[in-house]
Amino acid sequence: MDLRQKLFKNQDLKYKEFHKKLVPNIDENKIIGVRIPIIRKIAKEAFLSNAENKLEYYEEIMVYGLTLGMIKCSAEEHMNQLEGFVKLIDNWAVCDTCCSSFKFTKKYKDEMYPFILSYIGKGEYETRFAVVMLMDYYLCDEYIDKVLEIIKNINSNYYYVNMACAWAVQAAFVKYRNKTLALLKSKCLNADVQNKAIQKIRDSYRVSDSDKELLKQFKI
Repeated sequence: MDLRQKLFKNQDLKYKEFHKKLVPNIDENKIIGVRIPIIRKIAKEAFLSNAENKLEYYEEIMVYGLTLGMIKCSAEEHMNQLEGFVKLIDNWAVCDTCCSSFKFTKKYKDEMYPFILSYIGKGEYETRFAVVMLMDYYLCDEYIDKVLEIIKNINSNYYYVNMACAWAVQAAFVKYRNKTLALLKSKCLNADVQNKAIQKIRDSYRVSDSDKELLKQFKI
């Protein structure tokens, strides 16, 4: 049984009706309707290196991205594989789910950093890929100042870029409260990012009530 057959065997039409609303920019005919835990299980059984040209369905691309997170190889090989994958990203769900599986980035932070930055400004999902990767793997002592500076300088009209930046600022606030607060106080972020980030921070259970109240004054 090939990948597509496996996916259709696990099709859940009710889930498809629900999920297609979460990724409204995707042609619903390209969504099979398979739940994420099942996609992850199928990905563990699949090995699709260099098969991106054969992928047509949303779930096939998701499986492909997840398998890339399982391959053990050099930093250069990882980047070569990601280059093909990033071209396939056309929605936030594939981007975010697969980025979280690229844990090899922790091993090759320095090598992959310029590669990730090269996608900023290339397009909506290329830029989101870069921002989510920075959020997932570079909110650390060595990189936090660089990441906040990068986000500060992203001025995008793309919805999914701005939402990723806001999410990254929220994550940064939890780990590096003072540095991120200084950024929000400066009000130099894109207005959409600034306000959405504040909203996300105020929704977090990991932020004190006093900080939630303080942040109100920094809305644009």
